[in-house]
Amino acid sequence: MSKNPIIAINQSKVANRPESYETMMKVGPKVCITTASHPGFLGFEQLLQTGIHPMAGRYGGGAVDMHETLNPISMFQYTVWKDVKSHEEMHHENFKEIFELCGSCLDMVIEGPWEPYYEVIRSDLPLIMGMTDIPAVLGKSFAEQKPVPKVALSAKRSIAIGDHWVMDGHEEAFEKGAIETLTWMKENVPGMIGWMVMKQFGVSAIGSFQFDPKGMLKATLGANPPEYNTNYGSQVPDKPLIPGQKPTQYLVHMEWESPEHAHMGIAHAMLDYELRQIHNEGVLAHLDKGPYYMLFGPMMEQGQWRKKLVF
Repeated sequence: MSKNPIIAINQSKVANRPESYETMMKVGPKVCITTASHPGFLGFEQLLQTGIHPMAGRYGGGAVDMHETLNPISMFQYTVWKDVKSHEEMHHENFKEIFELCGSCLDMVIEGPWEPYYEVIRSDLPLIMGMTDIPAVLGKSFAEQKPVPKVALSAKRSIAIGDHWVMDGHEEAFEKGAIETLTWMKENVPGMIGWMVMKQFGVSAIGSFQFDPKGMLKATLGANPPEYNTNYGSQVPDKPLIPGQKPTQYLVHMEWESPEHAHMGIAHAMLDYELRQIHNEGVLAHLDKGPYYMLFGPMMEQGQWRKKLVF
């Protein structure tokens, strides 16, 4: 693995109803403040599903805009860390607080949480900024005679996350093909802001609330924390306790100006002849499952961690 930060993505499905959003806005900031108590914490993005990419009708029952009709909806919470041990230490040190906070959300959870770890294979994501930041950024690029940079507006873009399960032994070829595909798209497709390729290498047991039998039964009582213990014990590990998924799971994270740009942009992989060959041979030829793209909108975010990714 590289020395770049790692990303833990807490994945769950929640009931799409007004009370869920009220709970998110009440509990979410408290969880973020608690998480930020550890020095190994580098940043976060909380994303809420808004739809899916129908992929030329293969998933024609879905649509780009399903924020009112899709139920349940996926919630992905990225937390970025110096290393696995930092993440596990945070959960250990703040176990009771996090359990109580998350316990108050159980009435909206349909599935999860499940918290895999991801290594960032490659990233070409710009920094997140507001509208008032743009003149200074553009002025700096003009003064330095550099190309105009892409701009990722805070809470005002669409994020497409593609799930790819890669054939055993094909990981290197897939990574090369995915990077080539995404590089082509950023250079040629209108509205694409940036991208990142992530490889799953394990799952946090405690972050997924995977307790030992005694704790699992006690956890059903809500905000009454069991003892910190999983089927692997109560020690703080420096590597994921739950092994990485096989076939290997990769997530392709793309950022677009809007859901409509994401819809039309991803379709270039099927409709542009040059890109189609790159994507067919470099990506699709190496898959056991996928791709399946969900569309998300940022709910809360603190994106300085992007500065720490070096390639």
